[in-house]
Amino acid sequence: MLRAGKYDQKIVFLTFGSISNGAGGYIPDTEGAEVLSTFARVMQIRQSWNIEQVQKGLPTTYRVGVQIRSGFEPAVNMVVRWKGQDYQMITSPTVEDVRMGQEWVFDITKNG
Repeated sequence: MLRAGKYDQKIVFLTFGSISNGAGGYIPDTEGAEVLSTFARVMQIRQSWNIEQVQKGLPTTYRVGVQIRSGFEPAVNMVVRWKGQDYQMITSPTVEDVRMGQEWVFDITKNG
């Protein structure tokens, strides 16, 4: 089911590559190229806070849902910019409702 009213967070999909330095080498692209700017639903994935997880300092993880668009498919190598910070996609995007094919769902965590 399409949840149009829940898409209230602006996100930007970025890809990072490298730029030629003119001497046959490459410099990493630190800005990233914007692939798509859209609205999404973002919710924090609850984790059990046992002592082991706290000691490991596991990062906060978020589940993101965006409407499917023709000609765009999110990939794990993309970075998601949300609220001015960069997050790495850590799961492959899946289609929430295969029959209706309306939403990509994937998880992100803080780049680090």
